[in-house]
Amino acid sequence: MKNLLLNIFAFLLISSSLFAQDQVQEKESKVAQVSFLYPVGMNGTNTNVASDISFNILWGVNGGVNYFELGGIANVNNGNVSGGQIAGITNVTKGESNGIIISGISNFNTGSAKGLHLAGINNFSKNEVNGAQISGISNVSGGDMNGAQIGLTNTVRGKLVGVQVGLINYTDSLNGGQIGLINVVRKGAKGTPIGLINVVKNGYYAVEVGAGETVWGNVNFKMGTQRFYTIFKAGYTQFNEKDVTTFGAGFGTQFELAKRVNLALDLSANQVVYDNTLKDTGLNLLSKADLNVQVRLTKNINIYAGPSLNVYTSEYKLDGNEKAGTLDVPEHAFYDETSSHGTRTAIWVGGQAGLNFTF
Repeated sequence: MKNLLLNIFAFLLISSSLFAQDQVQEKESKVAQVSFLYPVGMNGTNTNVASDISFNILWGVNGGVNYFELGGIANVNNGNVSGGQIAGITNVTKGESNGIIISGISNFNTGSAKGLHLAGINNFSKNEVNGAQISGISNVSGGDMNGAQIGLTNTVRGKLVGVQVGLINYTDSLNGGQIGLINVVRKGAKGTPIGLINVVKNGYYAVEVGAGETVWGNVNFKMGTQRFYTIFKAGYTQFNEKDVTTFGAGFGTQFELAKRVNLALDLSANQVVYDNTLKDTGLNLLSKADLNVQVRLTKNINIYAGPSLNVYTSEYKLDGNEKAGTLDVPEHAFYDETSSHGTRTAIWVGGQAGLNFTF
């Protein structure tokens, strides 16, 4: 029974939309209209009547709205909508959609959109958007976007001037910001994508190979833009003649000091793994703030060096060791204390140097 009702609803909505497309009457205007279930209403089958106020008890098909429309299930308009529009399930506008547009599931318009569009699942505009699209799942602007998109997935098929906040963000070009797990900019970014994975055409991608005073060998992969990039890290050293590996992630930024000289600041957190054992090791974390000066040797090769602030926190105590930890903490550490619960915290200033390869 439930599936039958859904199929009837879909058939009637599609049929009403197709019928509305066949209307060739000139647009009329009324102060108000009331309909129950298209075509049962004040306008009958005439879908070219635009109203200042429109009330659709279930759903209606009209020529447009000038001020306000309320629909229990769906509002379908063959013209522009301005002001406020609320539907229990969907708003479909075959023109511009301007104002505060709210639906339980989706808002769809074939023209441009202005104002605030709120939907439980999806907002879709075939052309440009000026304002905000906020939904539970996805937002799509088929043209440029000036404003904000907030949802699990956000898409702008044009230039974004504003911000996207979501799990996955995509735009053709960016002049603003993206905040999400995955950010994609297809053509280029004047703005800043901030996320775990930032894929930007002509962005900043680099592999670094270097050495430090505690972790002897380090490999870093950086991706994003020079204003903000994500770092994925791996390292190797030894402790008690056993292998110690590190892996972690972080983020950084860099700016130009001179024609061939950049200054980079990287922040990261690194898990320390002793003798290839992760099980039951407890907290064993090396946090770092690295300040590096990079000097360009060739177009794609840089040499870097600089100081680092290290904070090592460990609960992993080996048999026979007085203190917790699986790293050789330098003697010049200016703080090295163990709490009453057995957690050791050591802080020192060290350094690193290496090569940076961009591509």
